[in-house]
Amino acid sequence: MSWLPKIGFVSGLAEKAGEKLGDRVVSLLESEVTRYRNVEEGLGRLRRTSGRINCLLTDAEERRYIEDESVINWLNGLKSVSFDTDDLLDEYQTAINVHNANVAPSHKRKWYQIEVPTISPEWGPLQRRRFASEINKIDKRLDEISKGRKNLRLKGEDGKRRGPSRPNARPFQTGPCHDPASIIGRENDKNEVVDLLISAQTSESASGPKITVVPIHGAAGIGKTTLAQMVYDDPRLNCFKIKAWVCLTERCDVSTAMKKIYEKMTGRRCDFRDIGRLQEKLREFLGRHEDNKFLLVIDNFWATGFHYWETLRVPLLAGGDGSKVLITTRYERTYNIMERVIQRPSLKGLDEEGCWQLIQSLSLSQGVINHDHEKLVSIGKEIAIRCHGSPMAAKALGAVLNGRNYEEWSDVLSEMRPLNDDINEAVRASLKISYHHLKYHLKQCFAYCSIFPNGYVFERDQVIRYWIAEGLIEPDGRRRLEAVGNKYFDELVWRSFFEKITIGTEGQNAKLFSRQIERYRMPSLMLDLAMEVSKYEFRSFESGKPLPEGNHGDSNEARYASFLQPKDANTLKLECLELYSNLRTLKFCHELNEEVVLSNSIRAPFFRKFMHLRVLDMSNCDLKVVPDSVGDLIHLRFLGLSYTKITTLPEKICNLFNLQTLELKGCSELAVLPEGLRKLINLRHLDLNLDWEEITDLTEVALPQGIGELEDLQTLSRFNLTSAEGPCCNISELNNLNLRGDLCMLNLEKVSPGHAEKANLKGKQFIENLMLRWHSSALNNEQLQQQSEDVINFLLPHNRLRCLWIVNYPGSKFPDWMGDTSFSSLETIRISNCNNFSFLPLLGQLKWLKNILIDNIPVDTINMPRGFPSLEHLQLLKLSSLQRLSLENEIPKLKQLDVSDCPNLRVLMIHTHLHDKFQRENFPNLRITCVPLGSN
Repeated sequence: MSWLPKIGFVSGLAEKAGEKLGDRVVSLLESEVTRYRNVEEGLGRLRRTSGRINCLLTDAEERRYIEDESVINWLNGLKSVSFDTDDLLDEYQTAINVHNANVAPSHKRKWYQIEVPTISPEWGPLQRRRFASEINKIDKRLDEISKGRKNLRLKGEDGKRRGPSRPNARPFQTGPCHDPASIIGRENDKNEVVDLLISAQTSESASGPKITVVPIHGAAGIGKTTLAQMVYDDPRLNCFKIKAWVCLTERCDVSTAMKKIYEKMTGRRCDFRDIGRLQEKLREFLGRHEDNKFLLVIDNFWATGFHYWETLRVPLLAGGDGSKVLITTRYERTYNIMERVIQRPSLKGLDEEGCWQLIQSLSLSQGVINHDHEKLVSIGKEIAIRCHGSPMAAKALGAVLNGRNYEEWSDVLSEMRPLNDDINEAVRASLKISYHHLKYHLKQCFAYCSIFPNGYVFERDQVIRYWIAEGLIEPDGRRRLEAVGNKYFDELVWRSFFEKITIGTEGQNAKLFSRQIERYRMPSLMLDLAMEVSKYEFRSFESGKPLPEGNHGDSNEARYASFLQPKDANTLKLECLELYSNLRTLKFCHELNEEVVLSNSIRAPFFRKFMHLRVLDMSNCDLKVVPDSVGDLIHLRFLGLSYTKITTLPEKICNLFNLQTLELKGCSELAVLPEGLRKLINLRHLDLNLDWEEITDLTEVALPQGIGELEDLQTLSRFNLTSAEGPCCNISELNNLNLRGDLCMLNLEKVSPGHAEKANLKGKQFIENLMLRWHSSALNNEQLQQQSEDVINFLLPHNRLRCLWIVNYPGSKFPDWMGDTSFSSLETIRISNCNNFSFLPLLGQLKWLKNILIDNIPVDTINMPRGFPSLEHLQLLKLSSLQRLSLENEIPKLKQLDVSDCPNLRVLMIHTHLHDKFQRENFPNLRITCVPLGSN
């Protein structure tokens, strides 16, 4: 039985092995239980670690130039861990906040008033185990990064040091980007171009009138657009009764360009894109216009094909003799393909003295001379030489030098290496220096804007809301994040990273009340810089095409992406996105804010692949249905659906607890919002803005009850009113909301005086533009006459109001508050479709009222009373009964009187002072655009 001992031996081994295995299993279980129990402790540790990581990244970016590729990769790895840690912490905090919001004993009790130390009790073991596993993965990555730092022998003093901005630096100033007082060295160029534009039209050939083209050609950053803006604003060009400014991108197709020209020249929004129809409509407009001599500016004309220009030129031939087209371009070939081009030399750079004056205007306080002043002037002039004539480089470097000392000026000079007189390289080098001297938070905000295509025009609020959603705005005490973001934005404008588009934004012939919305873009060289510094986090995709060579790094590092729809594609091909599951921003784009085909191209579960999204913008597309899967994006802060064709939103949208911005501008077919909207307690902006010119009696969007509970809500641009007994939101819910910007109140006939008083408009000091609109059927309802008078009395706005538009008001008298002199900010008033004309005497004492527009009023005589000390523009439109207009009192600042569609006007009486103004050539802006049949 010799084998028995073997059995015993094997049995012993098995027993020992079993014991060891059991010990190991027990050990693993104990470790797992420990991790399970210590989830909160691990998250707390990660939160502290995340803070230290951000401090390290800030220090590295703000105080050092890092050139070693291995160190850059190490920092990128650290940044990647920071993103993932932020995602995990945000998911945990969201779970707690949702739980606290659900169990709060009162709707007034907010999540931040409750401290709960553990994960929501609704979470089971699987959720806790997943969190424990994710914490463990991040811990291991941090260990690897720590080892990498030791291997690279990185120390706190490594890298080339760069001094921080001085605390006593002169505060930057904001203002128009082409303020004539701040433009240096372009007066001769401006006069030359203006002279070419107003020169007499040469004799025409038998084939009919031609269009003369005047080009401004030059290198990037040389100041072509600034010069064109100076020319456009010159009062000598008021001989052109039609003026329009169009900006093109380098990918802008001919139909988009034609659409933009039509909209800017006519002042009308266009929803069709057929080239033939656009040409016909523009030809008709120019043909029936009484004085159709026009000036068209095409900024950044890039196309080099004859067909492109010919398509745009054909309808312009209907313009009057002497019409001109002014183009700016980097490519000489673009205007060599055109007929009747006035050849002129390429725009040259500024001389050295001009560059120094630009630098000095931004860097040195005027009239202040200290012991270092002469030394700074000497260094500054050397820096000016190395700008090689570029105004963009001079402005960027002037901002860098602001508030810095002699040593720091010397450092900047040493950074500017001689570049063989290559202006393009000089500009790029200067812009990079300017970027390196930004604070870290500004670097992040600027780099983030690489998501915009070349030439993309954006609004200030849009970008700031993106930044807030991405957590790029640092809290500053009790200031609103939007206010801090505005400060960031202004500094980037001042430093020339963004440029303001100040003209041509609403169309030359748009009605007076159309509010000029500030719009901006990134100069092409700035966009190139943004894409370079964000190359590890940003990806640019184009439907159906492979990833461009400029995209760097692996898919896990990518956090921001823009998806461009090519002009010749009918459907989106989204397969290239699927590898990039860590994206935090996904923006669909098409050229310059134009439509992108999106509907029926995205399957319902698609967005579940991108669970880390903070920003999802699908605006400007033909989207009809929002996929339910959008409601699963728990981190989402910004959802953009503006100018889409949606009619409803899925109820699941109300699960987006963190949502701060829901943009629905221009969604004219949207009829109802989800009932659970009140659950979005972090919502700050519910933007339902429509172009006020396009609002009709049929414009409706039902707001659910509970809007008044959204205490953080700042933007609610459109409010369709219902009776107090209805199932939807009523006017009294506005009581406690501190709204800002625009507020358009529709269907006021449904409001009782008592509820109008509860709206508390007087307490909303940040409402700037207010529309009060009744349904047109109320005009003939005698029962509503007294009610509407009581309602409008209680809708007294705050005296900071800037614009007021009253539509379809059925009352027989206007409220006394309309003429209250406390309205010191009121600049524009428009009255449309009202039953009486008793309001002009009320307005005469408003000291700062600049614009009055009156249309569709049943009145046969208008007498302007005394007063109106600041009135500049008076428009009278579609007054079919008007027979007599008397302006026999002096209106000292009147610049324009526009009388249109008043077919029965027979008598026009004008004060001697005004008559003299009409006759003087030095008041070219004062004109009557509709001459009456008879006048005295």
